[in-house]
Amino acid sequence: MTDIKTTLSKEEQEAKFKEWYQSEYVRISKHCSSQGYNIKNFDQKQSRLLPPILGMWYIKTMQSNQDLWVVSGDFPVDIADAKVAKDAREAIRYFSMTWQIQAARLEDGIAEGKITMVDKETQTKYIEDLTKRAEHLYDLQATEKLWEDAGL
Repeated sequence: MTDIKTTLSKEEQEAKFKEWYQSEYVRISKHCSSQGYNIKNFDQKQSRLLPPILGMWYIKTMQSNQDLWVVSGDFPVDIADAKVAKDAREAIRYFSMTWQIQAARLEDGIAEGKITMVDKETQTKYIEDLTKRAEHLYDLQATEKLWEDAGL
């Protein structure tokens, strides 16, 4: 795999980052809006970005006392109350655990016949995908080198 930094000039890297950032902003805004949250601003000090793989965004909403952690990137956009984690690394761990639990519950529900999705193949693929994404998130939060500069 070629490192994007070695193949692109600084200007090209900045342009790619800006494009990714804008695209993620749109995804996040739509998702938050669909969940009833109006974005006031992003707290860039608390957010951690690893484009194009991961965005862990700390969002201040227009609702009083309702800040959020939002995950995006190569992951489905998901939100959690900011109170679940003191920093981005803990928020990543939170989403990883939440998705692992969700996948396990779905698997149990399907096995017990309590949950039915479109078809067995779709059910299995969804559970596998959710589990892989949870594991990938866990690996990212466990990689010390990614967090050294952030002091986390």
